[in-house]
Amino acid sequence: MVDNNVIFENVRKADPEELSTDVLAYIGDAVYELYFRLYTLRNAKRRTFHQYQITKNYVSAEGQSKALKEIWDQLSKECQNIVRRGYNSKGAKRKGDDRDYKRATGLEALVGYLFLKGKNHQLLLILHRVSKHVSSW
Repeated sequence: MVDNNVIFENVRKADPEELSTDVLAYIGDAVYELYFRLYTLRNAKRRTFHQYQITKNYVSAEGQSKALKEIWDQLSKECQNIVRRGYNSKGAKRKGDDRDYKRATGLEALVGYLFLKGKNHQLLLILHRVSKHVSSW
């Protein structure tokens, strides 16, 4: 079996401090969605449509926004600042005053930042907290 860290080794050479918040959110969106697609496999082993239905609760802007509200107080000040940057980014403002979309962009920016920084433990802790809250809805 291939270690996922080896697969992404070259990608992680990008310094998140030098990237725009929109780029962090773009990367974070991919990481977040892949994580929850794999996470939902255990409940939807046979039907892709069923897996999609479960996954969309996690990856929709509404689901991400709600999850962020649930875990906000558990985030460090550094993480909260990254989320705020994502919330206020150009990409988040494209949807006007859609607060769910802005919060989702903030969460995705945080996921992208932690992924590119290689802060795997912190990233997995956040994703685990999100999964715990979403699965209880």
